[in-house]
Amino acid sequence: MDAIIDYYSSFDEWGRLDREPLEFKVNLRYIQSNLPLSGHILDNGAGPGKYAMELAKLGYQITLSDLTPRLVEVAEAKAEELGLRKHFTNFLVQDARNLEQLESNQFDAALMLGC
Repeated sequence: MDAIIDYYSSFDEWGRLDREPLEFKVNLRYIQSNLPLSGHILDNGAGPGKYAMELAKLGYQITLSDLTPRLVEVAEAKAEELGLRKHFTNFLVQDARNLEQLESNQFDAALMLGC
């Protein structure tokens, strides 16, 4: 796991999605079309939270998690910077395969993008 954390700690995922806006726009449109109109969403393996920020702008409540501590810090800073912190229930550093930190049945939807 250390190799994965090291890789994503040095990788600019937020910038990658800015540089490849078509991927981001297509994914976001598809995500939105499959979500309830409101609710609490788990963005599991969220990286820096680019999708989570857009969903927060739409009024969803978000719990964000990622394996990489630096990316969780970036996500929390972005939420503050964008004035969206009130839409986030939690920012968690956790392995996406182990959700023991989370209570069952608290989310209306869950996202897990990437590999």
